Order: sequence, then C-alpha cells, then structure tokens
Amino acid sequence: MRHIIPILLLLLFVLDSSAQTDSLKKVNPSFTKMLVSDENIYALNSSGQLHVWNLKSLNRTFTTDTNVVKYTSIAKDNSNKIYLGTAKGKIFTIDKNDYSIDLHLELKKDYSVTDIFFNSTDEIFLIVPYAVYDPIKDKYWTDFKHQPNGMIVSKRFLFLFRKRTNKYFDMPQYAFIDSQDRIWMAKSFGEFGGSIQIFDTRRRTELSADIDSLNFGLLFPKSVFEDKDQNIYITSGLQHFMNSGDIFRIKNNTAIKIYDSEDFRKTTETNPFGGGIFVGPGTYNAFDNKIYFATTEGFYRAAIPNEGRIENPELIFKPELLWDREPLAIGVSMSVKRLTFTTDNRLVFLTSNNGIGIYDGTELKMIK
Repeated sequence: MRHIIPILLLLLFVLDSSAQTDSLKKVNPSFTKMLVSDENIYALNSSGQLHVWNLKSLNRTFTTDTNVVKYTSIAKDNSNKIYLGTAKGKIFTIDKNDYSIDLHLELKKDYSVTDIFFNSTDEIFLIVPYAVYDPIKDKYWTDFKHQPNGMIVSKRFLFLFRKRTNKYFDMPQYAFIDSQDRIWMAKSFGEFGGSIQIFDTRRRTELSADIDSLNFGLLFPKSVFEDKDQNIYITSGLQHFMNSGDIFRIKNNTAIKIYDSEDFRKTTETNPFGGGIFVGPGTYNAFDNKIYFATTEGFYRAAIPNEGRIENPELIFKPELLWDREPLAIGVSMSVKRLTFTTDNRLVFLTSNNGIGIYDGTELKMIK
C-alpha cells in the first residue's frame, strides 16, 4: 500500500507536466535540431522554422517563414557551409552573411530528410524513412543487424505472411558521425531497451553493433560522442519507476561502464522513485579533456578515468526545466536533447521546452 501512493503521485505529476508542456508547445513550438558554428547558433523548431542567433551577442538575427518551406535537418560540411534538409526531399544551403537560401540538391523522391552527414571527403549521406541514403549515387542501406532487446520486429514476405527478423532500419533519435567516418544511430524504446546502428561511410556498408558487454535490453541511449583518442561514448538513461543512468566507453569493440548512477544513489532515500540519477546526453570537451553530461540533478563534468569508473563527478549548474512524459515508460523523458561546445569553450545545450542554454563557466543564459 505504501508504494501505491508514490506511484499515483508520479502519474499525476507526469500527466500534469505533459498537459502544461503540450499547451506550451501549441503557443511556442519546441526546438528539435541545433547546430553551432563559429559565428551563430542555428535551431529548427517542430514547425519547420529556422532560427539564428549571433553567438557573441546571443541576439536573434533571423527567422524563416513556415509558409515557405518546412526544414527538418541541419548540418555543416568540412568547409563549414550550412545545409538545410526539408520534409519534401530538398536540400538548401544558407549564406551565413545575409541568410539567403539556395537550392543545393533535390532528391528523386520527396523523402523527409531527418539528418545530413558529411564524411571527411565531404561525401553526403542522409537519414530518410527508413534508410541511410546516398542522394548522389541514389543508393540505400536498410539491412542493419540488431542485437536482442525488448522489441520484436517482423517483415512481410511474399505478401502472404510475416516473419520475425533482426535485419531492418530503425529511425534513430540520436545520430553522430565520428572521426573514422562512421555514423552512429541510437534509439531508446523506454523500458524495452534500445538499439544502435552503425554505418561506415568510407566502405559504404552497414556495420555490426554487436559490442561486447553491452546489453541492449538494458540500454537506453541518449547520446553518442567521441574523445581525442577516438574512444566512443554512449550515455544511457531512463526514468521508469526509478531513475537510472550509465555511461559506456567503447574501445576495441568492447563496452566499459565508466559511470553508474547506482554508485551515487542516496542510501537514506525512502522514496522508491528517488535516490538515483537519470542520465541524458553528454559531450566531450577538448579544452579540459573531460566529459560533460546532463541529468535530472543538473549538469556534471568528470575526468575520464584510465581504469574503473568515474568517482567524483562535479555538479556545475542545475537549471529549472520543463519535462515531458516518457511514452514507453512510467516517468518523464529527458528534457535536455543535445550538448556541444563552442570554439571559445562555452557549453551549449538544446532542451525540449525551454529553448537553448549557453553556459560560459560562470553564468547561464537561456535563449528562445
């Protein structure tokens, strides 16, 4: 009986929070994508508008009209030219000086362009429903082998029957291209675990995500990033009755857990939903050779351990943020969606409801 009341209170909190954020989004569409250049911060909202802020003044300098085109993705190539993908299969470039927009490429079909990537030789690859796509050579990749998790996928064969399969493409929630030109695509299924898909843009092939010591049934990916030594990191977190969070370092195809929120659980906490830490996205900072990550308890930075786990993560700030409900778990979803650093060492983060935050080491500013 004593556990029923906290469960009901959590459900009421989730429903109330969801109602507030849903009504907020009707008035102010949430940001869905973000890109930071040397001069500007670019963001796309759920209505397909592009917003631009000057990185020095943090004043908004440009906003597009949603009646013209709906943008769905943003990226930059190796010469820092900015590209915008649309919901109707077009890719534009934007002039960073006067914000004029020119058509760069039109796909053979009007696929919605979810993500744009350029490898080290500036070959362009897109994520579209449901494939990795080379728009120049008109080539698709869809057969990504998935490791066991809590989801069951079947495909129809010969138009007659369905058969369970582990080879398919999952539209990712988070995607990242590393220094070896591999696109890492991650997705969380709430309490049902998660998936990782890897595509090699040099060899132009799907790679196996069978990473030793990584249990996909207990993986809830929130970000993928890389350090100066080409180690890959995956942050994982979930609120499902209780908070949880992990950070894994991938080296030589083996996952090593370097952070476990259980190590920092408050042993005196009696609330069954409290005590743990819900980990969100992270990033690497080359200025101090540390990793930074968002949690329900605020933003942390930590030295990368040579062996073992992080022992003394440092809390640097804790903003007040609005939270949504998690559709596939009893709890809230992570309100922080992405972290990155500017060339002058400011932390920039994208949220689902509160705009974009910029932290200079002393002061936090939020822009919308």
